[in-house]
Amino acid sequence: MTEAEPGKHRGILLVISSPSGAGKTTLAHLLAEHEKLEFSVSYTTRAPRAGEREGADYKFVTDEEFARMVDRGEFAEWAVVHGHRYGTAVHTVNRALEDGKDYLFDIDYQGGAQIRRQWPDESVLVFILPPSMAELERRLRRRATDAPEAIDKRLAMATRELEHFGEYDYLVVNDNLETALKELTSICVAARCARSRRSHYGHSLLTEARQREPSGRPPSSQ
Repeated sequence: MTEAEPGKHRGILLVISSPSGAGKTTLAHLLAEHEKLEFSVSYTTRAPRAGEREGADYKFVTDEEFARMVDRGEFAEWAVVHGHRYGTAVHTVNRALEDGKDYLFDIDYQGGAQIRRQWPDESVLVFILPPSMAELERRLRRRATDAPEAIDKRLAMATRELEHFGEYDYLVVNDNLETALKELTSICVAARCARSRRSHYGHSLLTEARQREPSGRPPSSQ
């Protein structure tokens, strides 16, 4: 990982992924609020679920609109998940990096891999794990937002999604929401304190210290 240029703050691109039903979206929103993260709102071709708001949870577009955006190269990452397309606008990532802000991405493992590949130094990847497959199934059936056939497909897909946990920097088991949020918060704080993102403070202090040294003092060998 490269260090930030002197005087330049480096934000983080915090990616949260998980199998459907593991609780990543709930945790992502709580973390964004708790840590004042900019929440990246994805585009999707699926229909809104009950309670979801346009522009707050997702930006809902037609298949044709999504295809045109792909053709114009407007996505930093996009993938097909459970038969629907999801994508993150590239201008969202560019704005985050230009402004030095910390952005949170609630995306699947395909999107996480694309973000890591394009921005390896800025990305921090976290995978949310359910406590067990039995609990994952119970959560999916309890939320009752999908037909039984769709739930079976999500459970089958969960196995393929879990195969990618090794591509992530951190793993959080969502057995207890409060505990999982504390662990996510710790990861966020640690990422912000990494030398690669805090080195601009060190460079600034070192410049100030050298300017305060008495004239004629031999320079440090460091």
